[in-house]
Amino acid sequence: MNRNAYKLANSLHMGSEIRGMDDRTGLSEKEFSKYRKAFRKKARANTRKPYIRYMAAACMAATLLGSAVFSGDVHAAIEHISWSISSALGLPGSLEKYREVVNSSVHDQGYVFTLQEVVATEEKLVINYTVAREDGLSLGEIPPVPDGMLYINGRAIRGAASGGSVFLDEAQTILGVDMSYQIQGIDMAAENTYQIKFSNVGMGIDVKGKWEFQFVADATELLADTRRIPVEKTIEIQDGMTVTLKELSMNELEQRISYSMQGTSDYILQVIAEDDRGHQVEFSTSVFYGDIGEGHMINQEILYDGRIDENADTVKLTVYVHKLPEESGKMGDDYQQIGEAFELNLR
Repeated sequence: MNRNAYKLANSLHMGSEIRGMDDRTGLSEKEFSKYRKAFRKKARANTRKPYIRYMAAACMAATLLGSAVFSGDVHAAIEHISWSISSALGLPGSLEKYREVVNSSVHDQGYVFTLQEVVATEEKLVINYTVAREDGLSLGEIPPVPDGMLYINGRAIRGAASGGSVFLDEAQTILGVDMSYQIQGIDMAAENTYQIKFSNVGMGIDVKGKWEFQFVADATELLADTRRIPVEKTIEIQDGMTVTLKELSMNELEQRISYSMQGTSDYILQVIAEDDRGHQVEFSTSVFYGDIGEGHMINQEILYDGRIDENADTVKLTVYVHKLPEESGKMGDDYQQIGEAFELNLR
C-alpha cells in the first residue's frame, strides 16, 4: 500500500505524514481489524521522525461548486467506501458532531474528484476527498498528489497545506486523500463560505482540469468542546534564547501545545508528555510562524489511538529542541532536552 507526503502549493519544507485509513470495502470485520492493526504497526515504525512546516505565501484561486454525472460503476464504488475524516486520520473517536458532509462529485478530463467531509477548527480546515478515473482503471503504482487551492469568504488564503494519501482498494482505482489547511486571521467559529479548486490530478499524471467545490462550515461546536489548560512555562535554549509553552488544548480532532520563541527561530520543538494514567505521547512541531515567533506542536500519537487521557489529573512534560541544519534541508534525530521535566495540573 502506497503512502506519500504532499507536494505543497507553496513549496513548503516538510516531512512525510502517513495517515490511517478505514476502508471496509470487501473485507469482513475480522479481516479489517487484522489489516488495520498491521497497517498501524507499520505506519508507527515509519513515522517516528519529527518534522516541521514553515508558513509561506501561496496564491490561491477562487472556485465554485460543481457537480456532474459520470460512470455508474465508479460512482457506486466511491459511494460504497466508508471513509470519513476520522478514519482518514486514524482517529479513535467520531467527528460526526463537528463535521460537514459535502459528498459532492465533479468530473473533468476523465477524472472524478469527490469531496466527502470537512471539519473546521482553530486556525485549520481539514478535508477528505477521493480521486478516480471515470473509466474505472488504475491510477498507477504511485499515487497522484492534487494541489487544492483555498478561498474563504472570497479571500485568498496564503498559508501552508499538508496531508496524506492512500489507495482505498487493491486495484488502486480510488485514491483517498486528507488535507489540512493552516489559516490565519479568520474567525473559524463564524459560518464561513469555503471554496476549493483543484487544477491538476497530481504528480505523475500530466492532466489539468477544473474540479471545484464550495461549502459552508464553522468550528463553533468543536471549539466550545475544546479543553484549554494554561502552561506558561519559559525555558532557556541557550544564550538568552527562550521558548515559552503557552497552552495545552485537547479536542476530538487533535491535541496541541502552542508556544512562542524569543531570540531565534532556528530550533524546532518536541515535547514528550506522560500522564498519571501511564500514557506517554509525543508532540512534534507542526507549524511555526517565523515572522511572529509563534507555532504549535501536534500530538502525533493521536493518529494511532494514543492521547493524553481525558481523565488524567496531571501530565509530566519534557521539552526537547533540534537545531535546523544551516546548509541542508535534511533533518536529523539529535534532539536535546532543555530544562527539567515539569508537571502540569489538568484539573
